[in-house]
Amino acid sequence: MIDDQTKRATTRRLKLIRGQLDGIERMITQEKYCIDIINQITAVRNALEKVSLLVMKRHIESCVADSIEVGDERKKNQKIDELMETLYKFVT
Repeated sequence: MIDDQTKRATTRRLKLIRGQLDGIERMITQEKYCIDIINQITAVRNALEKVSLLVMKRHIESCVADSIEVGDERKKNQKIDELMETLYKFVT
C-alpha cells in the first residue's frame, strides 16, 4: 500500500514532471533545437524512473515484507517473483 509519505513525494514529483512535459510541448511548438528537446525528454524519463523507484521501495517495505512476515511460502515466492519480473522490466 502507498503510505502518505510516498504519496506526497510521488505526487510532488509528478507535478514537476507535468510541468516539464508542458515545457517540452512548448519547445516543439516553438521549433527549438532538437538536442535541447531530447535533453528535456531524457530529464523527464529520469524523473519518472525516480518516481518508480519510490513506489517500488514502498512495495518492498509493505507488500513484500508483509508476505515474508506472514510465513506463507507460496505467497512469499509469488511476491518475490513478481518483484523480480518488475525489476527486469525496469532495467531493460
